[in-house]
Amino acid sequence: MLGMPEFINKRRSKLLPRTFSNTFTTSLVVIIGLVVASAATAQLASKQAIANFQMADANSDGSLSQAEFTAFINLNAASKIRQSLRVQKLGLYKRAFAHLDANSDGLVSAAELQNATSG
Repeated sequence: MLGMPEFINKRRSKLLPRTFSNTFTTSLVVIIGLVVASAATAQLASKQAIANFQMADANSDGSLSQAEFTAFINLNAASKIRQSLRVQKLGLYKRAFAHLDANSDGLVSAAELQNATSG
């Protein structure tokens, strides 16, 4: 017959792996949930950015002028998308526009925006 401290130690050694396993599994499920939620959030942000691009493109030519780009950034900032809040807060509209206008034609096309954000 085991004394009480020996019984508790044996019991604890059997429970410890199960407790660790349960904790690990729970943590893993939470992490996977966060990754999936983050991916879903990114997908929603992407869809919102596309809608914002279409709304800001006043003449529907598929590109944004400087004025349309400013509207696009403001729509994205209102939707809390990517760096738009920072651009808006710091007034970096012209700098961001110049950075995205890869071919320097004075317009930011959907393709230029996509290339800049996917890389």
